[in-house]
Amino acid sequence: MENEVINEYTKLVWTAIPDKLGTKKQELCQRFLRKCPNPLAIKRLSRVEKSEINEWAPEMFNFFAAIELGKIVTKSHEEIIGHAYSSIELGRKMVDHFQSEEQESVCIACTDIHNEIIDWKILFVGGGCECILYPDKIFQYALRCSAQGIIMIHNHPTGDIHPSKQDESFTRRLERGCEIIGLHLVDFMIVGRDTYHSWREASLVNELKK
Repeated sequence: MENEVINEYTKLVWTAIPDKLGTKKQELCQRFLRKCPNPLAIKRLSRVEKSEINEWAPEMFNFFAAIELGKIVTKSHEEIIGHAYSSIELGRKMVDHFQSEEQESVCIACTDIHNEIIDWKILFVGGGCECILYPDKIFQYALRCSAQGIIMIHNHPTGDIHPSKQDESFTRRLERGCEIIGLHLVDFMIVGRDTYHSWREASLVNELKK
């Protein structure tokens, strides 16, 4: 699989460098691949290193512009406000949304009485493996939106979607708080790289097993 990615990467680098450069195209391609032998190496380039590469040829500026355009396309997402979703539908959309994120973050989706999403926002951003949460900020946001319910979506950049003890403890606290102020905790989702965990789905499965 890794070899397939590298081969595809090499082809894309070759395609991105204009043919009008003639024999210089091959030289630039080889030079760039020595500097950045894989996609991760591009991601780790500093601003100074990018400037140095741009000095190789004016066309390299367009090369990096195409990369930045790709990042924008990757981070653009379908609007979810105004729709009611099953946990499966929302889980898939959130996997797509958080796929390229390297930091843990928590998004709150506010719902109306029909479970349609009326607003959503990333309220907390942490590091690579933890994110500090404050229930009062979640409730303040939900009340400002006149929400009837909330869905908490929490990404795990590591890809592990199993709830941690902290996740389980916070979910119980959040559920108790929702009951006190009259909110419905619709779901709590943990999103990995290509799949998700739904507290609602897991609860239904456990009920069926009883």
